[in-house]
Amino acid sequence: MKKYIFSALAAAVALPVAAQYNQSISVDGKYVPEVFRLDRINSFPKQVKFSLETNPLSYDGKSVPAGFAPRLLPLPATGWRDTRDFSDSRGYLELGAGSWLNSTLSAGYRFIDNKNTTFGVRLQHNSTSLWKPEVSELMKDTKMYRYDESLGFYASHDFEGKGRLQGAIDWHIGNFNYYGFNPQWGEYSSENAPKAPTQTLNDISAKFAWQSPDKLDAITWNAGVGVRYFGYRSAYSPFKYMLIGMPDDHLEMARASGGRETDVDLFGSVNFPTSTKSAIGIDVNADILLYPQEEMDGGYCPGQPDNYGMLTLTPYYSFSRDRLLVRIGADIDLSFNAGDEGNRYSFLHIAPDVKFDYLAGPVAFYLHALGGSRLNTLAGNYERDYYQTPYISSSRPVYTPLDGSLGATFGPFSGFSAGIDFAFRISRGEYLGGWYQQKLNYYHDAAPGLPESIFAENAERTLTYNYNQDRTCNLHGFSIGARASYDLGSIIKIEAKGNYQPQNGTKGYFNGYDRPRWTANISAETNPWSTLKLKLAYDYRGVRNIYTMANYQGGLISDADVLIGKRLPDITYLNFGASYGITSNFTVWVQADNILNRHDELLPGLPQQGVRLAAGFGVTF
Repeated sequence: MKKYIFSALAAAVALPVAAQYNQSISVDGKYVPEVFRLDRINSFPKQVKFSLETNPLSYDGKSVPAGFAPRLLPLPATGWRDTRDFSDSRGYLELGAGSWLNSTLSAGYRFIDNKNTTFGVRLQHNSTSLWKPEVSELMKDTKMYRYDESLGFYASHDFEGKGRLQGAIDWHIGNFNYYGFNPQWGEYSSENAPKAPTQTLNDISAKFAWQSPDKLDAITWNAGVGVRYFGYRSAYSPFKYMLIGMPDDHLEMARASGGRETDVDLFGSVNFPTSTKSAIGIDVNADILLYPQEEMDGGYCPGQPDNYGMLTLTPYYSFSRDRLLVRIGADIDLSFNAGDEGNRYSFLHIAPDVKFDYLAGPVAFYLHALGGSRLNTLAGNYERDYYQTPYISSSRPVYTPLDGSLGATFGPFSGFSAGIDFAFRISRGEYLGGWYQQKLNYYHDAAPGLPESIFAENAERTLTYNYNQDRTCNLHGFSIGARASYDLGSIIKIEAKGNYQPQNGTKGYFNGYDRPRWTANISAETNPWSTLKLKLAYDYRGVRNIYTMANYQGGLISDADVLIGKRLPDITYLNFGASYGITSNFTVWVQADNILNRHDELLPGLPQQGVRLAAGFGVTF
């Protein structure tokens, strides 16, 4: 199974075509089940934001992760993919449009849908094209545009209790511009202002898996293979060179072929029951990353990492005693050719894979000690920053020797439930991303909010910044979280959750490139009558700081790298939505996002749209 730790996405305003589609389960664990079926995306597109990596993880157990984030404009500040809605109808169509020509189209149909076999298609479109960020007088006419299109096929067949074969093929193409472009390294006027660089990405994946029937007294196993190609058309960089008649520090925008990678993933597991209450087993995952090594086009070459691979073995022993559930295992990572030449990622890494869960009726306690290696890939980084550097030069994985969590959950008691958790994580070689737009604007100079010089040993030294995504730092820090909900059915449902995660340079709990200290989400939902649904949501991501590496020069000592932080404004969203079912199969909806009209930067140089109004309809059949 995949080694990536998936985090949660709390939809600010989820406007389903019908209320009965809100079917999701929360499962504690770091593996995402792959059950290929119709994936219902029924919320107006939101803007990509950041992942949170926390335990326990919440995910829907009956849908396929889309090939790309099926959202466009700002998502809530607390996470990524917190819930997934899916439809039990064979077909659905939803269309929505709003201010700044934001639009979404979701469609899907299961051609075969019976007890043993399913086969269907899904389509997703998201776009925006009219908003002007107005980052400067020079770039006042630049419009943010982004188009994401995804087409997928999925199928599964149950061989009469012998097992299930399932598969999915998805293709996502994205076309967008770096709308925060505001170059500080050229001599331009409004007459010769450059245009914001444009980009195209291709993301093609296929996965097939076999799952044996689940039995308590027999060996169970699964095996599968996946292939994913992810690549960009272009890579841009301000490029310094000398021309006759030009100053030595003349800069121009250079363009080269973008980064491309192919990930071949082989996975499987075997579980041997030793009694009715215990078992031994092993999970196996092999990732092989392939990168083209041909000569790049353009005036510079960003480079590609060497091909590499990682084999992960997770042997374990599990047992249950009354209300106690225990899993004791280890994560063993064997890497081949990973990391930079001359500084390879060591061959062997070991981390715990241990879980203790105690269930006492409506009260539960858990203690988890996890860890392992997370691959640094183009596709994986895309989940954290849509506008990431479009190439990858380092294949060094991020090593987590310990990712521990301790928590308790309570309820439901008469509709009330709550939970608290404490987590501590150590990360070795965490990447410092989120700076690509600033690199296009400032090259190696100090961007706003960063110092131009630093004092050390009574000497002032100028700073040169490295905005590349291959710079890393070691982190360690803790997280404290709490959540509560009160559900009175159709009358009202209130949910609240928040996390406190102190951040200060290398001390911190990694929760996205912007490293917020506080995250919170509060939502209230009501169905005053069966066909009308109202929802109000508030999301907060506060005390944010993003870090990069700088090199200070001059003085009495040799050059050295220093970790520099930049304060980002808090992200605050207030959103409202309403849907009305005209018939059992036809629903209309309206929503207002970012009612507070905040234009804060999601990442450096990437402001967000203000108030957004939208309306649409949905049909199931």
